[in-house]
Amino acid sequence: MKVAPRFEELQVKPADFISFLKSAFAMKRKTLLNNLKRDYSEDAVRQALKQTGMRADIRAEALPLEKSAEIFRALTKS
Repeated sequence: MKVAPRFEELQVKPADFISFLKSAFAMKRKTLLNNLKRDYSEDAVRQALKQTGMRADIRAEALPLEKSAEIFRALTKS
């Protein structure tokens, strides 16, 4: 079995995406919204979740990696 990074496939910058994932999983029992509010505005997180079709009460562990990358891209586009 070979493990290889998928940053290019996911269209994310490695260091920034890893930082995002650390924030997303920071507190195990909190929702993704509550974890990400430390680094992004609540409005921006709510908008990114809505844009990607995710509920505001979802937890990071419930998301596939592709959906996490989609939320990350929505939060960091400018």
